[in-house]
Amino acid sequence: MMGGNGMTEQAAVHKSFLNRIFSTLESRLWPFRVNWLKTVYFNFRSMPLPVAIKLPVYIHAHTQFSSLSGRVEIRGEVRRGMVRIGKREDRGQGITNIRNLGLIVFHEGVTIMQGCDIYVGPRGRLEIGRRARIRENVFIYASALVKIGEMTGIAFQTTISDDDFHYILDTKTGQAADCKAAVVIGARNWIGSRTVIKKGTITPDDVIVASSYSLLSKDYTASVPPFSVLGGVPARLLKENIRRVFDRHSEAALHRHYATGDRPFALDLEKQDADAFCLGTSQGEASCR
Repeated sequence: MMGGNGMTEQAAVHKSFLNRIFSTLESRLWPFRVNWLKTVYFNFRSMPLPVAIKLPVYIHAHTQFSSLSGRVEIRGEVRRGMVRIGKREDRGQGITNIRNLGLIVFHEGVTIMQGCDIYVGPRGRLEIGRRARIRENVFIYASALVKIGEMTGIAFQTTISDDDFHYILDTKTGQAADCKAAVVIGARNWIGSRTVIKKGTITPDDVIVASSYSLLSKDYTASVPPFSVLGGVPARLLKENIRRVFDRHSEAALHRHYATGDRPFALDLEKQDADAFCLGTSQGEASCR
């Protein structure tokens, strides 16, 4: 006769088995899964045949193309599904729209979430680095150059534009500056939600823009060191010696630590390396929520 513990263990095994079955069904029936027709069209419309045939870019449902007359380049070893556009996770809404009249360069592991609006002008270039993650409803306008560094996360409803769309005349000198200037966002940046990044913005590597509705509009590389926090309107240096924890194993360890109490976590910097803790050996993607 089976005891109570045996029945409990058997029920847990059955539940785990059923969970795996239902999870598989849910993933296959999920309405925001990959749209294979659009995936094939995007790849063959945008890339040379030897690259397109490998389907390196997956297009998810609720994605539309205003124009694909421009080109797409893949940097790194080309493999199936190495870039995803229109993916939905938790707060996605609306239609993902791609209008590429110029050049988009994708590195391995790029994810563009649902509801983003991407425009690349005829002379424009958009380059997104390895394992960068563009969260939901981000607007990117590249008429000259927008470059996003590797492992950088852009949080939802952020606006990035290298174009002011109008000219301003200095009435004393008679000069009118170009309304376009490149935007270069460094590697391993974390751009907080609803940030506005205007033309001419350049950020160092390993910077956090922490305040929602912050405004960036200049080159910060000379005045802001790496591992700093920016924020405000206009953005200014708020704090130094701060960096984002990107490694999923470290994030999980921190979740476990604070789930069992409120004792502050402190990394032993004499015995443990901050780079390894924040980035990990796998160099995982930015989650940026």
